Amino acid sequence: MDQLQTAAARYAKNGEISCPDAHRLAAELGMTPGQLGKAITESTEFRFYRCQLGVFGYGPKPEGLSKIILPAKHVPPAIRAEIESVTVDGKLPCAEVWAIADRNAYPRLGLANIVEAMGLRVIPCQLGCF
Repeated sequence: MDQLQTAAARYAKNGEISCPDAHRLAAELGMTPGQLGKAITESTEFRFYRCQLGVFGYGPKPEGLSKIILPAKHVPPAIRAEIESVTVDGKLPCAEVWAIADRNAYPRLGLANIVEAMGLRVIPCQLGCF
């Protein structure tokens, strides 16, 4: 087993590594999340799950249960403006959603719900999953 496989195995449960654990592992190995995602995908059998924005990994996809995002009922105007400032063609990067959430002391999943209510898509994923 190489270093990546051994390190990833510490975090894996049933062959899957959660998004939060993948970010921790990337930091431990001195990699960006994107570098780690590519390395895991290309050289191991592990898969990622439990996206911190609720986009995937929470249940069976064929049954429509993979996502946990719900459109927010209220979109604060200041947060809407921040989101719109980084949106291109209806899409904004995962890293930008995290940054906006952090700047506003807002839960990441809560911000993803706002993005959903605005009819936007989060892409690309920091780990390269979408």
